Amino acid sequence: ESSAFLVRDGVIVAIGIQDQISAPRDAARVDLTGKTVIPTLVNLHGHVGFQQGLTYDSDNYTRENIIDHLDRYAYYGVGVIVSLGTDVGELWTDIQRSQQAGTLGGTRLFTAGRGLAAPNAGPGAAALRPSAYGVTNEEQGRQLVRTLAALNVAFIKIWVDDRGGTVEKLDPMFYRAIIDESHKLGLQVIAHVFYHADAEDLVKAGVDGFAHLVRDREMDDTLVAAIAEHDIFVMPNLGISERGRHVTTPNWLNETALKESVSSAVLSRASLAFAQRSPQTAERADNSYRMMERSIAKLVAADAPLVLGSDSGVQDHFYGFSAHRELELMVAAGLTAHEAIVTATSQSADRLGLNQTGRLHEGTRADFLVLNANPLDDITNTRDISGVYLNGIEIDRSALRNNWTANP
Repeated sequence: ESSAFLVRDGVIVAIGIQDQISAPRDAARVDLTGKTVIPTLVNLHGHVGFQQGLTYDSDNYTRENIIDHLDRYAYYGVGVIVSLGTDVGELWTDIQRSQQAGTLGGTRLFTAGRGLAAPNAGPGAAALRPSAYGVTNEEQGRQLVRTLAALNVAFIKIWVDDRGGTVEKLDPMFYRAIIDESHKLGLQVIAHVFYHADAEDLVKAGVDGFAHLVRDREMDDTLVAAIAEHDIFVMPNLGISERGRHVTTPNWLNETALKESVSSAVLSRASLAFAQRSPQTAERADNSYRMMERSIAKLVAADAPLVLGSDSGVQDHFYGFSAHRELELMVAAGLTAHEAIVTATSQSADRLGLNQTGRLHEGTRADFLVLNANPLDDITNTRDISGVYLNGIEIDRSALRNNWTANP
């Protein structure tokens, strides 16, 4: 209450109670009376470049389309996005250089480059699957890690999943070599995982993070304790699984906040997908999701580290907006609103080594969300956005919104 902060050159240089902050005479003053300010979100799991309108294809992976996606993240107050393992080539390095040089704004892009999996066994979506390197032996895995390290990737991503028996699973000897080589080079390894047994072995192998919860069974106490003991971070990715519970259009698909960045044609396509799902499929998804919620409760009780990862950028899992849905679902699973916000800001930033992001105090980047209502009262207030500031500059949300409306 009655707070104020001073921003200079994109950095918070003073923060506290209004009558304790002394601003230069020529300072621009922004009145946020009645508003709530939180740090911008840090999303450690997304995919950029593939969706464009009603199409979802690798041909859409262009500089222009990636920048559009970064603008969509920024619109919803996501200050950092990690594209996790589906970035072929070096286009992303060009975008990073532009951002570091200050010639390109928007949400800051980090990536894992190309992820590692068994041959033809990477991401589930057909458009994404070829982006993963196929690993066939230990030395190849080590060499690919060295190649990625030379590109300054943020993480090493691996897929350890047989997609219900339809593809080969990455060999444990191979992922052990990948994890070992990554650690030698100072890189953290994030594993896409599905099966409880694989998660157990990955913990023993020294994995640093999980890109999903275990989904074949509820996580047992031994696995949860091992995750907490070894400080392995977990991004629940609840939203991507929660979608499967619905056979009718969920309320969030009709929210004004979503319609501001997504065309009616895309929303109609998404709505139809829910209507085409059988009740039996939805019931199985609901049972699986309730199991995931119980796993979350165990992780929270064990003080295991959670981070934000929404898997945004898979088809019709929307850039930016899905991060706010993830917050809502984490609270429904048992986190307090405050815990969810910390998970999605400073805790996620810390895993990227960004100690000047995801928090608001002297010396941090002036990346923040201005909200019309307090999310500690209702977590869905994080998407009631009055303004977004990145590096101390307010982004023009109205211009972005008008452009998307004019060019759906």
